[in-house]
Amino acid sequence: MNKILILGCGSIGQRHIKALLKIGETNIVAYRTNRGQIKEIDEAIKANIKIFNDEEESFVWKPTHVIISNPTILHLKYLIKSITIGARVFVEKPLTNSYSEFEEASIPLTKIADYGGVVGFNLRFHSLIKKVKEVITSFQYGNVIYANLTVGHYLPFWHPYENYRYSYASRKDLGGGVLRTLCHEIDLAQFFFGKINKVFAKVEKISPLEIDIDDVVDLIVETQMCKRVLIHMDYLNPIPIRQGKILFDKGLLEYDYNNNEIFFTDYINKHKELLFTNNEDYDQQYIAQMENFINGNTDTACTIREGIEVMKVIYSCEESNRMARQVCI
Repeated sequence: MNKILILGCGSIGQRHIKALLKIGETNIVAYRTNRGQIKEIDEAIKANIKIFNDEEESFVWKPTHVIISNPTILHLKYLIKSITIGARVFVEKPLTNSYSEFEEASIPLTKIADYGGVVGFNLRFHSLIKKVKEVITSFQYGNVIYANLTVGHYLPFWHPYENYRYSYASRKDLGGGVLRTLCHEIDLAQFFFGKINKVFAKVEKISPLEIDIDDVVDLIVETQMCKRVLIHMDYLNPIPIRQGKILFDKGLLEYDYNNNEIFFTDYINKHKELLFTNNEDYDQQYIAQMENFINGNTDTACTIREGIEVMKVIYSCEESNRMARQVCI
């Protein structure tokens, strides 16, 4: 029987528990410090799990699977602890707070990279993103010429139950900031177009938000398949946005994640055609993600090795911003 340990029961931790219950997992425990913004666990969840308040006790329980969904600053500590006990491990994104943390880790980076774990880039499991990936890899519209990926939302609106000023997403000491918190688009760039080789970035705090970390990031990256990918991330958009434009030899593909639509406009007749739409339940991607994790399937998931590549890009963005020039990865 699977023995699943959840580290951290904030909004994303509870979402993972709900997904596990949906797929029939019943042997679930959670380790909580009760220091997060969410003090109470949903009653429907609490009735189906056991809660530990002692870290060592939770690991002595000998979990077969560990889900790390606490603040980013703690991810590497518990990843190493999970590797040490031989558990299959799932780490919420980003994998660590800083790429430099690997230099001080108690086990070599090669061992971490080779370990059979995954990183929680759930967008890979959404039907719209999978369709975009399918179009790219099929070459039905030719090669990719350039792409533009955009994500934004207003931080104070994100979690209505908490004061945004104290959220992990807004605190440097917990590994927050838009570059880390919204790094899905960095992973999508590598998921769609291959390994990122070069980056030029502006990473700044430019708004009146009462936070001590970046709230707007703009990147230009070069990947294996695409010479130019523009990525914009911000904490400022009053209406949540997650969109992409990908120019192929034969025309322009546009996707809108929030409206679950993909359009294609070809060069010949300039007609904008609806290529894909559905009404997929938002939680379905998390259910699919947990099914893959529990079963050890990494065909779609972001592997630990790929998660390390995202951390290299994040580090390179900050270096590029500091030096005001392009950085080779």
